[in-house]
Amino acid sequence: MSALSPALGQEEESGTSPVTPLLLLTGFLGSGKTTLLNRWLASPGHPRIGVVVNEFGQVGIDGKLLPGTGILELSNGCVCCVRGTELWESALELVDRAGAEVLVVETSGLVEPQALLTQYELLPKHMASRLTLRGLVCVVDPQFVAEAVERRAEARHQLELADRVLMSKLDLASAEELLSAHRLLTDLAVTSDRAGLSLRSSDQEVAEVLRWAFQPRQEPRRKRASLEVRHGASQLAAVSVRLPHPLLEPPLRVLLSELPGTILRAKGFVKLYDGPGLPLRDQIVHLAGHRVELQTPSPEVLAALPPEGALVFIGEHLDESWLRLRLSACTAPLSG
Repeated sequence: MSALSPALGQEEESGTSPVTPLLLLTGFLGSGKTTLLNRWLASPGHPRIGVVVNEFGQVGIDGKLLPGTGILELSNGCVCCVRGTELWESALELVDRAGAEVLVVETSGLVEPQALLTQYELLPKHMASRLTLRGLVCVVDPQFVAEAVERRAEARHQLELADRVLMSKLDLASAEELLSAHRLLTDLAVTSDRAGLSLRSSDQEVAEVLRWAFQPRQEPRRKRASLEVRHGASQLAAVSVRLPHPLLEPPLRVLLSELPGTILRAKGFVKLYDGPGLPLRDQIVHLAGHRVELQTPSPEVLAALPPEGALVFIGEHLDESWLRLRLSACTAPLSG
């Protein structure tokens, strides 16, 4: 890792108004973007971070999993129109109203990043003069990056345009999987400016990655030859399922592990029933690739969760009725 800039906060440009550093955080579904943001927000000593979450699906999930007040969530926020400014207006609102010193835009795992880069280049002067793009960081899960690139063009484009790549979940991957992931990135001519984090990384390591991610952008990565991004071009869809009743953990785990390969990602929060007289247990659900995780939320996240659960499934040719019926079989006895 190269030398790190000691300061990340707002800068004065030519002695005029403050200019806020901005980072685009991308990565395919389940790569670990929200986990990384949680670590950044929880680490001590960082500047005030404003986060804009560009969510995919009717039920906003990521915004609820990120603690803190400097967060705006754009559920179904569209970034297809190259002259759109909604996302950037939201980012500047966090500077003006929440006192954000640096900004992170967490894109949906399905976003074509060229649209965002072009939006930034076409911003009106009064907005562009207040932001300085520090680059596009792509988060990669080494175990599943090859599958993602093979199945979805979005995953390849995110890597091709990245200024930096963060290899996540290093403690879950074998040495051979890590080598294979690096070979793939090299074959795709992805930037060699790479860093890594594991789920066990220290706060100091997380802070170092934050400073690395916000280093001034060098030579921008090449643009794709075709800039056209069309509404409905992707066959992926999102199905949101609200869960008003608690679920049973064993059948839920079985269901998640047996979901068809057309479902690329599932995430959300559930309440689990463990038996008569026992308190309900809140859990965060993650399904990425073939990995199923149920995690206990932090106190900050727990305080922000709604009274009922919700899951979002993202994939191809989803059958909403089938998903609801399968989940209904996991419902705990109402008399319990």
